[in-house]
Amino acid sequence: MSEKPRQGSIRGRIAPVIEWMRRVDRDRVFLRAGDETWTYGEAGREVEARLVDHPRSMRLSLSPDSVFDVIAGISGGGATVVGPDSEATEPGDTDLVVFTSGTIGPPKGVRLTMGNLIAAAAASAEHLGHDADDDWLLAMPLHHVGGLSIIVRQAYTGGSVTMLSGFDSSEFASAMRGSVTMVSVVPTMLARLVEHGPFSGLRAVLVGGGPIPPGLLEKAADSGLPVLPTYGMTETFGQVATLRPDASLAYEAHPLPGVDMRIGPDGRIAVKGPQVSPGYLGRPDRPDPWFVTNDLGEIGEGGALRVLGRSDTLIVTGGENVAAERVESVLRQHPGVREAVVVGVPDAEWGEKVVCVYVGEAPTLRDWASARLPSFMVPKQWHEVGTIPATSIGKPDRAAVARLAKDLTDRGAEEDVEPPPGQD
Repeated sequence: MSEKPRQGSIRGRIAPVIEWMRRVDRDRVFLRAGDETWTYGEAGREVEARLVDHPRSMRLSLSPDSVFDVIAGISGGGATVVGPDSEATEPGDTDLVVFTSGTIGPPKGVRLTMGNLIAAAAASAEHLGHDADDDWLLAMPLHHVGGLSIIVRQAYTGGSVTMLSGFDSSEFASAMRGSVTMVSVVPTMLARLVEHGPFSGLRAVLVGGGPIPPGLLEKAADSGLPVLPTYGMTETFGQVATLRPDASLAYEAHPLPGVDMRIGPDGRIAVKGPQVSPGYLGRPDRPDPWFVTNDLGEIGEGGALRVLGRSDTLIVTGGENVAAERVESVLRQHPGVREAVVVGVPDAEWGEKVVCVYVGEAPTLRDWASARLPSFMVPKQWHEVGTIPATSIGKPDRAAVARLAKDLTDRGAEEDVEPPPGQD
């Protein structure tokens, strides 16, 4: 007769995340949410009461229940699928399935093992130096790695998490003046936070999840924020490169311990290391240990990575290549622009026509772009809208923006005449 599993164990083993939590002083704070606080002892009991010995699918919110549910899920039996409705039946050693944000195409379910999660947490702690004395502010959704990785990192180090119910710049800034020492934000969040400065007492503010507009890091640093550009993705359970805390301010990131990076012949960034996912939901394991991303980049002499844009957002117009992110970074510096996304719309003459969809009041935006970009990069059509379609984590939904731009263009909006490509 097989031995009955102990409380807090599945099939007779103690899951790593539960082991991490058990080794911390039970009276130490693990989670703060609103007016409530859970110690490691209290959180551990919540997690162990939710353990099940079978795969499960869950939809998470920024709530204590979701935190305990997902820790129990990755500590239990089978794969925990987080995100869109899916069957939680993934075989093998998969412990967690997280879906990509779907900014370009349909979200993909990324299979992650406990080994991936441990490697990611350990590399982050070694690179940034965060430990049990750190309190990480969480306002990113738990159904994406930006939020999930904070929970796992803090459980690994014995640190604490201060969780908000969502992002409100005033509330977030107020929390940054409390016990918080570590923060993770996307560029849009950072741009709103600098208006609430100055700040002090923070050890690191990780900035990732999208292109960082020129000048934003300098503004943030001037407001007292120790900003560190970071690069990562669902397939690596978060950061694989972050600017070293002792480095000079720069729009680049250094590989984390155990992570190898290279640039392929097509300019795409490739990543290798123990935190790289073995593959996608419903597909076999990736045969090559190198995961080739869709991001374009370059590696400097000191090994630092600079992300140049996305290969799948490249627009080919009249034989010229247009990096959408480069155009957007220029447009977003216009004082009247709150948001701008550039996409390619099929065109009989140009192959693809560069089109801008933006929010704001900027009658001089075309002139602004023409003075700062090669002529072939200047959008040929402009559409002012009330809001930019976004994914659940606040990134522009490029697929939805492209459909919107095509629809607006097909309605016959006036087109701007530009000189032929290459005549600058």
